[in-house]
Amino acid sequence: MQILQLNALNNISLELTRTTDLDVLLNKIIKHAAMIVKAEAASILLLDKEKSELYFKASLGKKSKEIKKHKVKVGEGIAGWVAEKGKSLIVDDVAKDTRWNKNIDSATKFITKSLICVPLILEKEIMGVMEVINKEDKEYFDKNDEEILNSFANQVVIALWNANIIKDLNNYFVNIIEILIQAMENESLGPKGHFMRLARLATQVGNKLGITGKDYNNLYYASLLHDIGKIKVSGKIDINFKTEENLQLVQNEVSIHPVVGANMLKQINLFKDIIPIVKHHHENYDGTGYPDGLSGEEIPLASRIISVVEDYTKIIYNKPIESHSENEEALNKLFSLAGTKYDPKVINVLKEIIKS
Repeated sequence: MQILQLNALNNISLELTRTTDLDVLLNKIIKHAAMIVKAEAASILLLDKEKSELYFKASLGKKSKEIKKHKVKVGEGIAGWVAEKGKSLIVDDVAKDTRWNKNIDSATKFITKSLICVPLILEKEIMGVMEVINKEDKEYFDKNDEEILNSFANQVVIALWNANIIKDLNNYFVNIIEILIQAMENESLGPKGHFMRLARLATQVGNKLGITGKDYNNLYYASLLHDIGKIKVSGKIDINFKTEENLQLVQNEVSIHPVVGANMLKQINLFKDIIPIVKHHHENYDGTGYPDGLSGEEIPLASRIISVVEDYTKIIYNKPIESHSENEEALNKLFSLAGTKYDPKVINVLKEIIKS
């Protein structure tokens, strides 16, 4: 038993370093815990401080889906008592325990006979509870089972701690992006709302092209920050001042902004995955773009999407169009560049979105 327990705890410790998906971690923890103590079901309930109630974050057993619809008030039932007192509890027969609340059993048609419930405590603060239900082979849970469950509860607390850190980092990440967007708009790199509109349409195109998960997030953030390099460029030269004698100088400065932007983002580790997207969003599908002259599939898909969507939004939102015919002419020209400047499949998806 001890060998099984140690192996399970080692596996979970490895998972804590490999994944930041809290749901995946918690479900693995209760699966291992239930297996070691030979329980029929298990669950993790987290505390909603504002509502003073527990909600099911992870559950294992025949009624695992149904049970997630329910909440437990702190102080009510056995789980509520453990959350309130911060003490572990072994109950051999719940029907004989005055703290037992059978409402969830009645609603889910599950029969709870015995259980262990332990608190999840992070820096002296209750985060929730973890419980295993119904010892197999008609046996009773004992103190050894309680110790084992507390060991797994410690892994839950570590997972929650990591999740809180990640949440704080994500909030910081979002704040940085908002500041950078404001800086770009203040530098006249796009009218107010331009970068948000571009990001929304780019992710819509990306979704239709099968981009999901982390890649979807990277596309969104890269769409917001793809022109960040122009902040430095515009600081050196007025990119809107395009007299005949100054035009070549302006073009040279502007053409390096993808590289400048990529180098700026290198300073922030949170942005490392979007650096190639930003660097290559001015590459052309036929290899005539910059900075590296990449072509076709060599160009990151997210970069190819931004290239199309950026020019489309400039036509629709950023430039005053005197007539509908001029608008149509500009769009037709954009569509005609499929296969040369733009990825044909990105153009096709954009057309679908426009029609719908």
